[in-house]
Amino acid sequence: MLFEIKNQKLRRVNSDWNPYELEIEKYIIETDQEGNEFLSRYVFGEDLLLISNQVKTGLKKRVDILALDRFGNGVIVELKRDRALGAETQVLQYLAELSKFKGTNFIKHFSNIPNLEEKIRGFLDNSMNVDDINKNMRIILIARRFDNALLAMGEWLSNRNIPFKCISYSPVELENRRFISFSVVFDRAPETISIYPLTFNFIARDPGIFWHNIAYEDNDWWKFLVRRGQIPACFENSPGDEGERILKSYIKGDKIVAYASGYGAIGWGLIEDPNSYRLLKPGDKDDKLDGECLHRLNIKWMATANTLDEGISARDVREKFGIFHPLRTSVAIDRTKGEKLIEALNKRFCKG
Repeated sequence: MLFEIKNQKLRRVNSDWNPYELEIEKYIIETDQEGNEFLSRYVFGEDLLLISNQVKTGLKKRVDILALDRFGNGVIVELKRDRALGAETQVLQYLAELSKFKGTNFIKHFSNIPNLEEKIRGFLDNSMNVDDINKNMRIILIARRFDNALLAMGEWLSNRNIPFKCISYSPVELENRRFISFSVVFDRAPETISIYPLTFNFIARDPGIFWHNIAYEDNDWWKFLVRRGQIPACFENSPGDEGERILKSYIKGDKIVAYASGYGAIGWGLIEDPNSYRLLKPGDKDDKLDGECLHRLNIKWMATANTLDEGISARDVREKFGIFHPLRTSVAIDRTKGEKLIEALNKRFCKG
């Protein structure tokens, strides 16, 4: 809901714009440079890989959106133009049908989607077992309004280990400009199901091996990162966003394999000082991209390509080491496989 401040009072802004479900669907789906589709982090507050939209079911109905979260949970997203009337019956039907497909059966069921297994494995941590795909399912409803009966059903479902979330939206058109606000009005997730990553600094873990996407496939940018001893993150370039979360999640001893889209693995380095994170100000001496990718963390580069085209291609990394290229900025790599990849990078770049 949008308000105008007039005479020191709130005045509600009214609008006749009322987009259809398919229009809302178009707004909340994003595509990366490689053509992979995701649900907008601005709306959902987390990484969600789009599996398919308008999914046909055996009941001759269509699921608006089917996605996976970063823990491999299936996510059913249903959109309503106004009130979410009848949505509870629909999503329960979808849940009953789609929850049957787990692990490799999930991949086989959607085998008509090109490179689906590669996309899923690149989105999830490489250390995850494929059998965990769609082991649990979640429900997200998006509508302008929700009644108490539906929210009560959400409580009932969450008590039965089915996470349930409601997101309201408010469309406004002003002077031929259109705006939509999204707000989470209900969110229940059983503690037994991993949905939101725990990244508190006091949670101990052993150092690991991670892919890290350098964001821009440009030789000057890569050489700059190597020269300055940095890894970047982008997102909103603001305090507390996903870019900060990712860089602050690394610990001393983590090994980082740099990835560039279209070029593959281009080097690796060691995190020695996880407290070196900083958010640059636009115009800073390290602001190489004119205000983009302002999150930075220091890294000790151990073996790096001189140019991007010297990297080990994503195809070779997959075929020789069984490691799938990342679809997110940071993705964990199986330790045994990762060490073999690092050994190959050392040999290729004659360092370490």
